[in-house]
Amino acid sequence: MSRDEISNSTPTVGARMRKALGGGRVRAALSLGIVLGLGSVGTLAAWSDTATATSGMFSTATVDLQLNDNPGNPTAYAFTNLTKSGMMPGEFAQATLPVQNKGATVFKYTMSATAAGDSGLAPLMKVTVLESTCTTAIAGPLGLSTTASTPIITTGRELAASTGVEMLCLRVTLDPAVSMAMQNKTLNVSFAFAATTA
Repeated sequence: MSRDEISNSTPTVGARMRKALGGGRVRAALSLGIVLGLGSVGTLAAWSDTATATSGMFSTATVDLQLNDNPGNPTAYAFTNLTKSGMMPGEFAQATLPVQNKGATVFKYTMSATAAGDSGLAPLMKVTVLESTCTTAIAGPLGLSTTASTPIITTGRELAASTGVEMLCLRVTLDPAVSMAMQNKTLNVSFAFAATTA
């Protein structure tokens, strides 16, 4: 058989396969299959893990100012030891009052006073705050008003947490210059304490 006869004969199966595989479309399709195959293998190989941390307990502090073991709020503490009837000019009444810190944090307290009763007598009733023995003044003397609160202790006084206590002596004096027109008048005094954290 001559060479011409061989070259003109029908291509073999192998030759047809090589020709088919040599096409651009087939190569692109096979490449895509390889890429997709690698992508799926990568997804299967992804591992993960998680971890959690929980804090300790948080709690808020308490501010608890009391007067002689009485909260004084919402009902006022009855400070009945501070009273006097039939006062004459220059006379005074005084009594001690423990201010306590029963809360869990240090605080500083201030105090103001308001009179209730005869408005003309109020400014003639002078309030003085003294230390526990009633000899050394802390604040005052200051006249009162029936229409506004009068600041008495204006610089905060510090009390330690839980057990802090300060014994105050509160004195109310009738002004020596009071006129006869103020005879047979009455009033009472409310002392307001306010605590703020130091």
